[in-house]
Amino acid sequence: MKQVGSWIRGRLGVASSYALCAVLFVIGAIHSPGFASASNIRQMLVFASFVGFAALGQTLVIIAGGLDLTVPWLMAFGGIELSRLAAGGMPAVPAIALVVAIGAIIGLINGVGVTWLRIAPIVMTLAMGGLVQAFLLAVGELQSTGDQVPAVAVHLASNRVGPFPVVAIVWLGFAVAAGIVLSRSAFGRRLYAVGANDTVAWLSGVNVALIRILTYTISGAMTTFGGVVLAGYVGTTYLDIGGPYLFTSIAAVIIGGASILGGSGSYWGTVAGALTLTVLSSLLPLFQLSNAGLEIVYGVVILIGVWLASTGHRLLGRLWRRGLALPDNMQGGAGDVSA
Repeated sequence: MKQVGSWIRGRLGVASSYALCAVLFVIGAIHSPGFASASNIRQMLVFASFVGFAALGQTLVIIAGGLDLTVPWLMAFGGIELSRLAAGGMPAVPAIALVVAIGAIIGLINGVGVTWLRIAPIVMTLAMGGLVQAFLLAVGELQSTGDQVPAVAVHLASNRVGPFPVVAIVWLGFAVAAGIVLSRSAFGRRLYAVGANDTVAWLSGVNVALIRILTYTISGAMTTFGGVVLAGYVGTTYLDIGGPYLFTSIAAVIIGGASILGGSGSYWGTVAGALTLTVLSSLLPLFQLSNAGLEIVYGVVILIGVWLASTGHRLLGRLWRRGLALPDNMQGGAGDVSA
């Protein structure tokens, strides 16, 4: 029954997210003709890619039944540490690689704390976020990072290939890779199995701890990379640069049809969620609404996601018992985890 509920929530969530994004875009185009201009669409794709990078790892973590709250601090770390290394003379490309690798190590520590030390994900990731913030504050006091972001990061965030932003093309590449991994690889099947029921997954031979550690490691790397790209777009770095992306990354995953309790979801759904949130935020100035309205939307989306995840399968169970049975091929989640 839980697999059927996951299948329905996932498919309906993805479809409804793209539909909602289209509706919001049409509303904006009707209200303001410039909303549908090529330049504005390019800008929204760039903004959505920042959310998408932060939400890629968050998607994996949530599918596995966890939560990563280090997002804002790792995004700040990506930009600030890149600027500091570049100011010290390190070439930009190796500096980016080093920063992303450190982000992955931070994610690895999160995963180890959650799995081996049995620390609650919220507590563990908040604690690591606090440590990263303390490090950034110490760096700011001991050594100026400067405002100059390496040109490679600036070009990645600002250049275009024809009419398409480079960062959007890179995001598309990550989306295709994530989609293939989640839907066609043994890791993807095991990931869904862990999120659906970690005890059953363990009894089936899945290394539950390793799967969860990998999700946090990927999340740390992708979030840090998102911070690098964001700093390249803004052209400078500061401690609160990643602040807006904590709830945004979670809301994008939930809007995309994932269950906040794990076991279901897809990155293509998260892409839809990121696009929807970006279009929604672009509508605020048109209707003279404040950013507080968008924060309320994020909170409501997360609350609804938690409610649906905890009660949706029970509602489907009642429908099932009333004779509204679903076909046998409508199965989602882990599938065969033995591969």
